[in-house]
Amino acid sequence: SFLSRSLTECEKNYAQIEKELLAIVFSFQKYHNLVYGRHVTIQSDHKPLTSIVNKPMSKISSRLQRMLLKLLKYDYEVQYVPGNQMYLADTLSRAFKSDNQIKDDPEMSNMVHSITKYLPMSKSRLTQFKHETDHDKELQTVIKFVKEGWPKVATKNWSQELKQYYKSQSDLHTNEGLLFINDKIVVPNSLRQQMLTLIHEGHFGMEKCKQRAREIMYWPGINRDIETIVSHCEICEKFRRSNTKEPLQPHSVPDRPFEKIGVDIMEFGSLNYLVVMDYYSKWIEVSELVNKTATEVINVLKETFSRYGIPNFVVSDNIPFNSHVYIDFAKTWDFEYKFSSPHHHQSNGQAERGVGIVKTIMRKAKEDNKNHFVGLMEYRNTPISGLNLSPAQLMFSRRLRTKLPVTNKLLNSEVVNNVKGRLTKRQQIQKQFHDRSAKSLSKLNPGDNVRMQNMKNKTWEPAQVISIDKDLRSYIVKSESGKILKRNRKYLIKSHGELNEMSDYSMSDNDNSLPDNVIRSTNGPTQNKCITMNDTNVTTTRSGRICHKPRYLNDYV
Repeated sequence: SFLSRSLTECEKNYAQIEKELLAIVFSFQKYHNLVYGRHVTIQSDHKPLTSIVNKPMSKISSRLQRMLLKLLKYDYEVQYVPGNQMYLADTLSRAFKSDNQIKDDPEMSNMVHSITKYLPMSKSRLTQFKHETDHDKELQTVIKFVKEGWPKVATKNWSQELKQYYKSQSDLHTNEGLLFINDKIVVPNSLRQQMLTLIHEGHFGMEKCKQRAREIMYWPGINRDIETIVSHCEICEKFRRSNTKEPLQPHSVPDRPFEKIGVDIMEFGSLNYLVVMDYYSKWIEVSELVNKTATEVINVLKETFSRYGIPNFVVSDNIPFNSHVYIDFAKTWDFEYKFSSPHHHQSNGQAERGVGIVKTIMRKAKEDNKNHFVGLMEYRNTPISGLNLSPAQLMFSRRLRTKLPVTNKLLNSEVVNNVKGRLTKRQQIQKQFHDRSAKSLSKLNPGDNVRMQNMKNKTWEPAQVISIDKDLRSYIVKSESGKILKRNRKYLIKSHGELNEMSDYSMSDNDNSLPDNVIRSTNGPTQNKCITMNDTNVTTTRSGRICHKPRYLNDYV
């Protein structure tokens, strides 16, 4: 037995895969008494049908959903058979009899027309989509293939976009002149930039924008285009989140006490203190400062060095240690120095840790109405966690006598061996825990356009990399105002924009507005007292200060 019928005018506009599935629905409805309750094998020369009938309902178009719902009560499987082996069915399909009595399925028509009727767009937008789809040669080729059938093999002269549509041919269908992939509308090429702007109108990140677009629209390469527009958005760059921490770069473990120290200035109770912490023994020295000038700091360091000897290496922040007086002191006393990156106190973590310990001791001593030196003594005599040796034992190879009762034997000197190995192992464990949530940042090169984080409001400002600092994680950058600054990689992100310089001048080393950030000036010292800029009413002093002509003088020639 066999049967056939012609297609209605509406059905002629179906996609090829929809026509193939329509034939199966028609045959099951006619042979219901024969196939219901039996396992039926369907042979089809349309290979995409074998996969479409096994797809989840949510992954296919509404028209196909409606057809498959009608087949749910049947037990069937679809097998692919080449058309040249299906002699009878192929012959009958070419010799159908026109039947004007065939009418469209009203349920199918209502279901399909609801796609465009309830599209979340205005009539003008819908008209725009139809017009641009009609004038898009690529989409018109796809629509033609959808209606008439796709070639068995993609040809070499096809564009990359057409090849992408070919891979998704089983999900494509048309409705009222629009192309859909499942329930998502395919955007014509001329409207894609406009859609990208609307997708990123809320300035969300890449993944959020992709998720939003993935629900409602499609075109080949949409993910790549979203990544491009988000990464080039200046507003998103300006208000981007801070970088994640990088893997820990620990300092090398010294071979002996006071070989390497970290120094920092702290304030407590309206007084200034210089904190010195030994990298080897974790011994802390605290000295009160009269002021925070380089001369006062040097005098305290000389006193400390006279007790413990001159270290080989001193790590510190910038101010006031980057002054010429301090650098001359380092040369005279024969020790090396290293400055941490501005705002990146982790690079001087040992001294920062010492400051935290001292402040905690002082707060508790003040609350208890006691002297903080007792707390310092107890700290120096308490074993370090994970090492079971106190700073005093590492520093002097003996314990300190305190108010607690102790035998003479425990106060005797005892040389401690393999301290460096134990310190190295402890450091490796700390690095392992730290690096669990760390992420390496890509290297920057001189000339790269970047954005530099403003530490006050946490926004990102345009800058340009001039050179790489010697510690490899810091860079010398030029800000939009012309300042030359040193910044850690954590506070820099690569930018797709260009640096727009506001002026040709730069701040000098002696400028007090940002003393810890300025490394050097782009311009050498000038012989003139004032540098006249393009505007005759504006001058710049040697220190970088801008002088404006008073407004009341504008009335005079």
